[in-house]
Amino acid sequence: MKHPFKGQGFIYYILAWAIIIVAHAMVLNLSYQLPLKISISDAVVCNLLLAGLGFSLWWAIQYFKPSNQSVLSMMSTFAVIVVLGTFSVSFICDTLLYQIYSDQAQYMAFSANVKPWRLVTSGLYLSVIILVYYLLKNSFSLSEKEKQEAELQTMLKQSELEMLKFQINPHFIFNSLNSISSLTISDPDNAREMVIKLSSFLRGSLGQENTETHSLQAELEQMNLYLDIEKVRFGDRLKVNQQIDKELLSLQVPNMILQPLYENAIKYGVYEQLDAVTIDTTCTLENSRLVIKVSNDYDSNAAVQKGKGIGLKNVRSRLEIIYGFPDLVTLERGKDKFCVKLEIPQGITI
Repeated sequence: MKHPFKGQGFIYYILAWAIIIVAHAMVLNLSYQLPLKISISDAVVCNLLLAGLGFSLWWAIQYFKPSNQSVLSMMSTFAVIVVLGTFSVSFICDTLLYQIYSDQAQYMAFSANVKPWRLVTSGLYLSVIILVYYLLKNSFSLSEKEKQEAELQTMLKQSELEMLKFQINPHFIFNSLNSISSLTISDPDNAREMVIKLSSFLRGSLGQENTETHSLQAELEQMNLYLDIEKVRFGDRLKVNQQIDKELLSLQVPNMILQPLYENAIKYGVYEQLDAVTIDTTCTLENSRLVIKVSNDYDSNAAVQKGKGIGLKNVRSRLEIIYGFPDLVTLERGKDKFCVKLEIPQGITI
């Protein structure tokens, strides 16, 4: 930490001591009837010594960290610095002024009588300066600690978000590769197209250049690649319907936030039925929140596959970490429809 009385602070420091010097000289001249020249000399010499010592004490204070000291130890250090500084200034001040005004009996008598008060006043000045230094140093330490904690929290948040974002179900990749393997024999052109789409999808989802959020349009384009790949696997059994106003496409959403929803819709919808399953996606703007609903047909009488629920937990965790609000994910289960609703706040700086 730089000296607090450097730059503009130094100007204020000098002005404060100038006021003290003027007040000191006026008291000696008016109250003690000392000649103006002697009054000014006494005020200037003694207070400039105190000002210089007070300014230099900052570097001495750097060796003492309040956070590493007990209250008693800090007070003892404080008292030692004040006492040594006070007697040093008093000795130097008396030595200089005695040499100059040794023939002035009035001043010599005055100096002897007010010496205790001079010591007390000097000690008070130095105490105030040291206390200010301690307070500034402690305030700076707390500020730095808070800054470091904030940076650490940001790093942890980003690390957790990256971990959550990259939790793509490996079964999707395995199944896609198996489908590609089969298509290379039966339909090479379709296999080639699927490889290109899978490559584009993985590049977009795992690319390091991505920011935490992007537009709804970019998210849907990425998800359409995902769904196109799944359509190759399931054929006519998978249908996709999207109802989204163009005005909403520029709104911001987290990267890959919809992928776990579509993955669940396929896992618990298409896998469970022989009939065609439609995955519907609707978007609306309600109370400054983008509301996205992803629903799919499902057979409520079919035996439900047991899963770990990692996908939806992932989505909940990411939204809460990014936006700071809980309950942004709602599940709606009907007789033949299952719907996941996301509420994504808008106008929040990430």
